[in-house]
Amino acid sequence: MKSQFRKTEYYYSHNANQPVELDSTKFPDFKGETEEEFLQYVFDNLDEWVDGDDSLFDDETQDALYELQNGDMEEYWASYRNYFEGDLQVGKHTPDDNYKNGNFEVVHSISI
Repeated sequence: MKSQFRKTEYYYSHNANQPVELDSTKFPDFKGETEEEFLQYVFDNLDEWVDGDDSLFDDETQDALYELQNGDMEEYWASYRNYFEGDLQVGKHTPDDNYKNGNFEVVHSISI
């Protein structure tokens, strides 16, 4: 019996952009009192503030919001430094357009 085997490894990468400072007093519609409420408020509105047509804030705040949403990400931790998850698989090679599965159709696999 001839079979095609492959080993896979899955890694996790944690990335973050540089911190930005936001002053809740510059957000007139924010009615909360805690950092947790401010976090939720920013989360709920960030896309609209950055991608919207109108600038609602002073340049410093608008720039900070843009940086928060679109700033360059840097890796600060990755599992490949410590461990990996993966499989030993048997299957068959598939056409090149099956990129999502690495051009391989898995018939059976065992986690390693």
